[in-house]
Amino acid sequence: MELGEIESLINEIEGIEQVVVIDKEKENKEKYLIGYYVCSFEIDSKKIREYLKTKLPIYMIPSYFQRIEKIPLTKNGKLNRKNLPEPNKEDIIKEQYIVPETVTEKKICSIYSVVLNYPENLIGKMSDFYELGGDSLNVIRIISEIEKEFRLRINIKDILSRPIISELSEYIDKITMDEDDLSHRIEIIKKRHHKEFPITSQQMGVYLDSIKNSGSIIYNIPLTFKLNKNVNIERVKESIKLLFEKQEILKSKYVEKNIEGNIKIYGVIDENINIDFEEYTSENMNNFVRPFNLAEGPLFRVGLIGKEVLMMDIHHIICDGTTVSIIKKAIEKYYNKGEIKELEIQFSDYAFAVEEKKKNNYFENQIEFYRTMFNDDYDILSIPQKDRIERKRLNELNGNSNLCSRSINKDISKIIDDYISVNGVSKTSFFLSIYGFILSKYSGQDNIYTSIVSANRNNHYTKDMIGMFVSTHPILLKYSTKTPNFDAIIKNNMNKLIEIYNHQDLSFSELINQLKIKKVNNTFVFQPKSIIKDSEKSFVFNNEDHKDLFSIMENFYKLNNNEKTSKFDIIFNVIEQEEDYLITLEYDEKLYEKKMIDRIIDSYIEVIRNINEFSNSIDNIEYIPFEEKEKIIKEFNSNEYKYECDKFFHVEFSKIAERNKNKIAIISNDEKFSYGILDEMTNSIAHYLRSLNVGRNTIVPIICERSYYYVIGIIGIMKAGGAFLPIDPEYPEERIKFMIEEVEAKIVLKYVTNNEYNEKLKNIENVLIYSMEQHNYKENIYKIDNINDVDDTCYCLFTSGTTGKPKGTLISHFNLINYSLYAQTYNGKEIFTNNFGVSLCSSKFTFDMSICEILYPLIKLKSVVISNEDECNNPNLLGNLINKFNIDYIFITPSRLHYYLKDENYSKSINNIKCLLMGGEGCNKETLREIINYTDGNIYNLYGPTETTIMCTISELSKKFNKSNKNVNKITIGKPLCNCKLYILDKYLKPVPIGVEGEIYIGGYCVGKGYLNRKNLTQEKFVECPYSSEKNSKKLMYSTGDLGKWTEEGEIECLGRIDFQ
Repeated sequence: MELGEIESLINEIEGIEQVVVIDKEKENKEKYLIGYYVCSFEIDSKKIREYLKTKLPIYMIPSYFQRIEKIPLTKNGKLNRKNLPEPNKEDIIKEQYIVPETVTEKKICSIYSVVLNYPENLIGKMSDFYELGGDSLNVIRIISEIEKEFRLRINIKDILSRPIISELSEYIDKITMDEDDLSHRIEIIKKRHHKEFPITSQQMGVYLDSIKNSGSIIYNIPLTFKLNKNVNIERVKESIKLLFEKQEILKSKYVEKNIEGNIKIYGVIDENINIDFEEYTSENMNNFVRPFNLAEGPLFRVGLIGKEVLMMDIHHIICDGTTVSIIKKAIEKYYNKGEIKELEIQFSDYAFAVEEKKKNNYFENQIEFYRTMFNDDYDILSIPQKDRIERKRLNELNGNSNLCSRSINKDISKIIDDYISVNGVSKTSFFLSIYGFILSKYSGQDNIYTSIVSANRNNHYTKDMIGMFVSTHPILLKYSTKTPNFDAIIKNNMNKLIEIYNHQDLSFSELINQLKIKKVNNTFVFQPKSIIKDSEKSFVFNNEDHKDLFSIMENFYKLNNNEKTSKFDIIFNVIEQEEDYLITLEYDEKLYEKKMIDRIIDSYIEVIRNINEFSNSIDNIEYIPFEEKEKIIKEFNSNEYKYECDKFFHVEFSKIAERNKNKIAIISNDEKFSYGILDEMTNSIAHYLRSLNVGRNTIVPIICERSYYYVIGIIGIMKAGGAFLPIDPEYPEERIKFMIEEVEAKIVLKYVTNNEYNEKLKNIENVLIYSMEQHNYKENIYKIDNINDVDDTCYCLFTSGTTGKPKGTLISHFNLINYSLYAQTYNGKEIFTNNFGVSLCSSKFTFDMSICEILYPLIKLKSVVISNEDECNNPNLLGNLINKFNIDYIFITPSRLHYYLKDENYSKSINNIKCLLMGGEGCNKETLREIINYTDGNIYNLYGPTETTIMCTISELSKKFNKSNKNVNKITIGKPLCNCKLYILDKYLKPVPIGVEGEIYIGGYCVGKGYLNRKNLTQEKFVECPYSSEKNSKKLMYSTGDLGKWTEEGEIECLGRIDFQ
């Protein structure tokens, strides 16, 4: 909700004339709202607040109301915030202050004062948890203090749903009185004074990894603290020695024991272990961090560099991030007051209590909570990885962890804090939700399987206890358009987090064993500034000048570069700093490219920039930065050439033929036909067809054996105004009939000498079947006028349908002329594939590859050699044909070429090929290496469905092969051809980033008209392109069903059919 809407609601109160609501910032940087109103009399703020509570969530009600004489304005008539009276923090709290009455209210006020850092005399029974700056992190501390004070257990929801102190106090009194309610009883952990204790599940994970990596420092937690000048070093040492005595866990070691034939791990408190203070200089300080021996101890060592630096190195099995804070506070307290607080129990007592709970099935409800969460489809996170060859190379190198970081600037940080304050969500849920959203975009997964790290100190006993408590908790984040908006997703995730905090006793390893859930490969950590920086002045540590090398994470950042390892492939960390936020992303560099990781962070920040869109559906939230989006939409599609869209293939062919009458156009069975003769013969057949009322968009089937008659027929049909449909005479009779009936043909052109094939045609009724060899090509050879519009159908090709019935794809004159004249150019100038003289036509006429073999060469004034029935599938005979007519242009599928190269005659014949095009299927590196051995010609890899006019991308493989010293790692389908636009989109038709998989969509001048008589399928596959400025049919894009991704160079890697993934 905008501030203006809050103002409107306040204006509804009788007597109020004008209102302005502004956001302000407390000393601790928390945001709050102040309402200023103009009224002729003073209104009780409680009255305003009570009214707003019926209209607004509590967190959206201003914390303070002040009556003013008038709204201060600038010279430009805008609000002058500087001239508004400035209330201080005490004013805001006093505004709501009502003295606490009951004993419980007084105790809660005292707890809130300590945890939320407010003077106790300012917190009353009507004080609000949210207005005091409470969030889901400090609520855990409040729970711990309530447990200690009242000896009862409550959960996070109990506080968040009762933010007013009086309401919470009343609830606590109620459950205290209910003796039958066992759910709120505090856990009593007794002291056992045992020197051996069962290892906890959190410790077990560290233990097993440490044993597996013996002699390693991967679980060392090294710390450095710069000391204040003139600090009393001896007193610092005394504090550490006393702490060593007070916290038994610092004397622990870990051993294996055989219990009834089973090996179990136990911690042992060894009173003989002492602490030594090692002396170092800045030159040899790197020797301080070294492997620990878990079976011997100590697992805690201390070093000093003069009186300037205190160093500690602690094994993770007895330490976590909170432990570091406990140690620092204990040293500070002893230094100042000469005391260190006694623990109620020791870590060993806690470990026994946890073990007993397990035996008594105490955690069954927590197991059920996670069972319910993961009772849904999910998989391990899968974002784009490096190719296998690169991963194999990196596996041979030391180190596999790298780190990227980025700061979120102050302005954006303020927007974040404002959003969190206004919407009443926790910072963890805010940042976690965006993290999951970005991963869903980069992985294409709606359910994101990740994890969070929690301190897991959920009772008062552990608040000041040194030890390893921190736990990793799995979480399933769902990103579906069924959720109304991103605001709702954040709130849903906040509720999930609250539930996880209430079910955080079990370690992740235990959940894996119990529920068989999959191992998680990524984790998210939010570090609030309260963890990063000590608020009080230190007499020991120079907090202004040092950076503590610790984190609440499980020691993810290591000092030794050779041992950068982590149990996660990705660790995403958001660190709250004094005025902004820092993002760090640690990743496995064997798996991920740095550019991909950078993009993920950029996308994360981009989503935050679009925070105003969070009230919209998630598919409308932009996550690709503007520069990259411009690159993939425009720069990668910059090969274009604008021309007057008024040309036709058959018209342009006649112009060429008129100027080059004697140039050989077609060679078939050793017969040669010049351009002039071919033009006249096609005119003749065109006049005949038009006399039979063949006109615009009339589809004329042509059933033809491999002969020059096919060329005469298809150009003649176009000149008549119709569209040609090739039908293979080898097709079954039923299929031929179906195709003829589907196009409602009135006439069929044929050239068939095979008796068996002719028999099939005798059963076709109500259709004129005209034999082209019987036509008199001497008649009506004069020019025939064009009657077509460019959007008329030029040809129809039937492709196999998934249901068994073939579907007819319609291609327009506009499509064909762009392909023939412009597609294979760069911005209309540089010709990619025009360096040849004679083309070989060996493809089936029903395959659109034949159009590339016939029509493209003819409009480029080349010659076409048509292989006959015997030659077309015989590599030896094709080799003879290539040699005989100096053929230097071939279009062929890679698998067919691979097979043909086994023939010695064929492999030798392609030596002089200038232009070798491969398409129709994927090409692999082995085939490319094989081809390169036989020809020095230009080798191209092409891609394009029938629906997009033969081909729409091209990659010059031979050039890449030579540039890379014959070491091509991957073969792409190349870049878009001229006036062809390619987009890689997600299921919402939004672009995906470079390197991210999505469906290949094809737009531009190559996109056909759709499917014959298949309106629904056409509408499904040919959709409006949101990235095109064209109009009408030119604005369509075709959904290929192919999976692909952009490379950094603007090429596309085709990854196969989406159906098969």
